[in-house]
Amino acid sequence: MAKKAVYVCVKRDITHPISWALKEFEGRISVRYFDTTKLLGVALTDAEEGIVIILDSVMAEESTLPFAAAQKAEKPFLKFLLIVSSGTSKEEVIGIIQSKVVSGVLIRPFTAEQVSDNIYKLCSFEKPTEVPWYMKTGLQ
Repeated sequence: MAKKAVYVCVKRDITHPISWALKEFEGRISVRYFDTTKLLGVALTDAEEGIVIILDSVMAEESTLPFAAAQKAEKPFLKFLLIVSSGTSKEEVIGIIQSKVVSGVLIRPFTAEQVSDNIYKLCSFEKPTEVPWYMKTGLQ
């Protein structure tokens, strides 16, 4: 089975939590990190099916939605998981989802399990019944 590609373009403050959440997919996905949407755009020029993009809604003080919409129009097979700030209004989030540009939305703060659930859905992986030890909450 070919590895799914996951491209991550987020602010530095959430790079580590996302990489931690993606650990359970080692061997099943290949992850590439990008600092700007410009670099991400270059990587997507020869994109093929099976790419999931984790994208911060704001990079360098600019909205990334126009970038995502342009990429989605050009390559409809791309799947975007958008991360929005907790200050984003409910109406804005609903509008983003209804636009069909993004396949999933996470609102800050989020858990590793939420990232994991979205990756299972977007990559069409079957979710195991056992939760990895590092994602368990509470003591047993």
